[in-house]
Amino acid sequence: MTSSHFLCHSPIFTPSPNIIENRSLSSFRSHGSSFFDSKSRNRRTPFVRFMVSARKQVEIVYNPDERINKLADEVDKEAAPVSRLTLFSPCKINVFLRITNKREDGFHDLASLFHVISLGDVIKFSLSPSKAQDRLSTNVPGVPLDDRNLIIKALNLYRKKTGSNNFFWIHLDKKVPTGAGLGGGSSNAATALWAANQFNGFLATEKELQEWSSEIGSDVPFFFSQGAAYCTGRGEVVQNVPPPLPLDLPMVLIKPQQACSTAEVYKRLQLDRTSKSDPVTLLEKISRNGISQDVCINDLEPPAFEVLPSLKRLKQRVLAASRGQYGAVFMSGSGSTIVGIGSPDPPQFVYDDDEYRDVFLSEANFLTREENNWYTEPASRSARGSSSQFSQSIE
Repeated sequence: MTSSHFLCHSPIFTPSPNIIENRSLSSFRSHGSSFFDSKSRNRRTPFVRFMVSARKQVEIVYNPDERINKLADEVDKEAAPVSRLTLFSPCKINVFLRITNKREDGFHDLASLFHVISLGDVIKFSLSPSKAQDRLSTNVPGVPLDDRNLIIKALNLYRKKTGSNNFFWIHLDKKVPTGAGLGGGSSNAATALWAANQFNGFLATEKELQEWSSEIGSDVPFFFSQGAAYCTGRGEVVQNVPPPLPLDLPMVLIKPQQACSTAEVYKRLQLDRTSKSDPVTLLEKISRNGISQDVCINDLEPPAFEVLPSLKRLKQRVLAASRGQYGAVFMSGSGSTIVGIGSPDPPQFVYDDDEYRDVFLSEANFLTREENNWYTEPASRSARGSSSQFSQSIE
């Protein structure tokens, strides 16, 4: 992770020239919810180095994770139930997506089989001694760090609903590309609600968190399912279903750099040209017979392909090159990710053609969770993205 550097002049420090002082703090626990144990205090990592010249110029070098550690150490003294927490924030795909009606409020009714998959972000939370604001950092440039971010929206909503006065330092290790139709931001919001509830001693039930989360976005309530759900309404009406497909069924995700504007996709949607397949029948077929091209219908593909013609060409090329490698190839959500179910390997042309040099690639499989437990990060993940998607940038 890239360190940040600040130069400042200070009349406070008066040590001799060229003195170097090293300070250490305990390292962040790597994964899972945790109470901070005393043993980990013995593992010390460099945090701050003061370099003082004759001109009393001070250089401060720090790592954002260690900044979070320092705050958590202060909070530890207050004996909080949980002082720091690392959670996996998985994304989803729409195995099928039917658009059934245009609503009076301007939204559309849908019927879709949502399923959590093993690609996801990692979010580190730490209680802040501040009672004024949350602080968010990330490894990806361009991600908003204020209340435009769904993580901050979720924490604000939790405080509003419960009266909690806890604020947080959060670091988002982003792996899910934005504008992909994978619900990465919605998952982040759901994960933040779950985290806030743990920090506050479970003031809310899972059902309450799910109900509140619809105020943030239509896809957010789904992540409080057990991982597979038949979703209707705007997407906020969530019905848990038994996983209809094997959890170890492999898939490959291929997302070009270009993103689809969800608003523009819906603007071009023509209801009289959508599929006539009954969504309940589609769900029954998948549960009974497994995956196939004819059941993986996405009514948003035609308008998305109008917005981004190159996306249509990508799907066609994947289908042509698969030679039975994939049981189905389809777009997730409003795009722009193309999903190939049945193999973790992308077709060779993705590696050979310069046109696809900067696509995001990831293998994945389906994922579920047990009630009262959040999703667990798989032991191994494989993702390839352009350098711009995974460059280090801490703000």
